[in-house]
Amino acid sequence: MLFLLLPAVLAGAVPNPDAVVTPRYAVRLVAGDYPSLEVSREGHPLFRFPVVSGLSTPGSEERLSNVRLRRLGAPGGAMVWEASADSSLWRERLFRWTFSAERIEFQHFASGERPLERCYFFSNGISERWENGNSPGVFANTTVYATRYFSPRPNHADQSYFTIAIPQSVGIAGEAPEPPGFQPLLMGGIFAPPPLFLAFESPGGWAGLGIGAEPGGYTFNTLEYSGSRYAGASFWVHYGGYRTAAPRFSSPRVSIDFAWSEWDALARHVAWLDANGLSTRRRFPVAAWHRRPIFCGWAEQTREAAARGLVAHDLATQARYEEWLGVLEGRGLPVGTVVIDDKWQKQYGTFEVDEAKWPDLRGFVARQHAKGRRVLLWVPVFHAEGLPGELCVRLGGQPVAADVSHPGYESLLRERIRHLVRDLDVDGFKEDWIGGMPPTPGLQAHAPLFGIEFVRRFQFLLHDEAHRWKADAMVETQTPNPLFRESSDVLRLNDVWYGARGVPEMMRRRARIAAIAGWDLVDCDNASSTNLEEWWSYMREQPSIGIPALYFVHRTESTFEEVPEATWRQLKEIWDDYVRRLNTPN
Repeated sequence: MLFLLLPAVLAGAVPNPDAVVTPRYAVRLVAGDYPSLEVSREGHPLFRFPVVSGLSTPGSEERLSNVRLRRLGAPGGAMVWEASADSSLWRERLFRWTFSAERIEFQHFASGERPLERCYFFSNGISERWENGNSPGVFANTTVYATRYFSPRPNHADQSYFTIAIPQSVGIAGEAPEPPGFQPLLMGGIFAPPPLFLAFESPGGWAGLGIGAEPGGYTFNTLEYSGSRYAGASFWVHYGGYRTAAPRFSSPRVSIDFAWSEWDALARHVAWLDANGLSTRRRFPVAAWHRRPIFCGWAEQTREAAARGLVAHDLATQARYEEWLGVLEGRGLPVGTVVIDDKWQKQYGTFEVDEAKWPDLRGFVARQHAKGRRVLLWVPVFHAEGLPGELCVRLGGQPVAADVSHPGYESLLRERIRHLVRDLDVDGFKEDWIGGMPPTPGLQAHAPLFGIEFVRRFQFLLHDEAHRWKADAMVETQTPNPLFRESSDVLRLNDVWYGARGVPEMMRRRARIAAIAGWDLVDCDNASSTNLEEWWSYMREQPSIGIPALYFVHRTESTFEEVPEATWRQLKEIWDDYVRRLNTPN
């Protein structure tokens, strides 16, 4: 489709070299010590972005001056503006804006040897509630004119839409610690990481703002949004000082896409990631058995533990799982996959079977296979428990995580996965407890691997070794970021908070995020179960969302309500119909 990049807005007006107009958006340059770009849609302002952005080093914020802007025409159908500035920290600073018919793109560059801390986008610092903070002021930060924004990072309070004043961390571990109080709105980790993206709404429509880097370049935890403060808003990523700008630093790329809905904006962002090599592709096809109904014993563990004053992971035993499966067999439920949850292993970090709990895991797996079922093991991500100190990331001499950059840890992990999959015949893994190390100085590791790439490395090792021994293995993850497609077979929708209501629609939204990001197949998950009515409303809807999943066999996890036998019979009919449709050729 042809489009115009016009230097003026009004027909017949004198051409204005300081404006860009496309059918989707308009941009106007505002002069000043910190030149800025006013971005609007359908005549409604969305943002005012400073042309330049800061890049800090530990202990020092950058100060930029003498900003110079040049226009480079429209190569390849897009108009490019470049700015340069004098920096208090770096030898060279360059800022590139690209305006195409569909979107605006931004990236900045620096030369120097210092370690990197915060890489800002559209700001030079972070304002505080009633002051400039470490920022030079409002014109050095983003002014947000939008009315609200959407985040693809689910939380326990089921809030996806926020006023522009609310901060947001979209990734694996926000820079600011979780609040000490009980604030489910800010609880994270359900998707870790989701797409690094936010969508802002104005009367003129939606604008999606997201970032991407080439695989290997996601050495930060999150895309941070400060919220709109006294002196404006800031976006940034935090490198924690674990990489330098040498020989030349290229920031993650930013795309600003214009759309008619938040979902359309997210889809456009993902398409941009894929078109620019900022994502990965699936390496193994989905196997037919991946779609079969799932039983996971976690809620039965927690319910029984609460009733008896025990710890839930103490009930992850062979005897308990055999008992629970016997109950389900008596009801005729066509369970296709069994997930053994926390804690089948002796120690979280070693992947070694606790034979006191599981005296014959191989025999258990063989019996499930004989009944047409597959078996997954629950695993926490890069846990340090039980590992020798030299195979751990350390802080102040204390282990804080398994060191996925250490060849010795990789060798140990692959050997343990090989034993589980090849020798014990386990069919895959359900991944959990994805966090990230905070950008704290002093972390000691074999190699300076940090951030999202640290998580990606663990997940790749888990997935790669499982598939080495079983091509149709299933690794379930909670990472619906396009970077992680290479190491994830099924996306799990994750926990239901006991205070949640309207669970089916909540989980449909999670599944929609996953589908846009590249996961058509999702495990519906099912812990915690809220109350009987909510649980049953979700169980009825699950086949239309993803793989049906059941987490208890007697009572709900939170309210201890017993499920009537008539309900179990209805569930059997629902699952039988689901399996029948799976087995019916299209």
